[in-house]
Amino acid sequence: MRASSEAKDDVEWLAQVKKNGGIIVSVDGIQPEKGNETVYLVRDALTGRVLAAENVTSSETAVMKALLAPVVALGVKVLGTITDAQESELKAVEELWPHVPHQVCQFHALRDASQGAYAADKQIKTAMRKQLQPKLRAVRKQLKKQIPKAEPEEAEQLAVLDDYASGILTALNTDGLQPFTYATVEAAQALDEVEASLQRLEKKGPR
Repeated sequence: MRASSEAKDDVEWLAQVKKNGGIIVSVDGIQPEKGNETVYLVRDALTGRVLAAENVTSSETAVMKALLAPVVALGVKVLGTITDAQESELKAVEELWPHVPHQVCQFHALRDASQGAYAADKQIKTAMRKQLQPKLRAVRKQLKKQIPKAEPEEAEQLAVLDDYASGILTALNTDGLQPFTYATVEAAQALDEVEASLQRLEKKGPR
């Protein structure tokens, strides 16, 4: 990341910046795991170019301004700024570019707005798993016992049913992703597909 942050030497990128009329500075903090240092990325939102990247142990305004210093040093026109609404980030961009429009990152805004629905969805998925997983495991245990003893054709059919049971378990273990992917909705769609497939098999009848 540090190697890619030497934007001042990137002639091709500077030419694109000139064509765009400037840059839109995006600041985003990423914490890979709790307890680890936060990685702050500063990008030009118009080109996707990483302008600065640093591990920081503090997110105070002074630290944010130091992180943004290489961007200021580029001397290019800043058309706007984007942050995740963290107070220190807001103060830093306001002090560095006081007359430049600012916008809160849409992803962060939507993620925060979806917290209630996401929590409700998680509760429903947990209830579905508690109700269905024990039954599925019991069915699979029974199938595993029957398959070795069955005739080849019947064993093949039982193995297909085991695949269906495995697919249902996979659907129940689907995770959501804020702000738009809800686990219960994804699981319900997958279960609908399993049901439709079983209905098609029933219509076909035995071979």
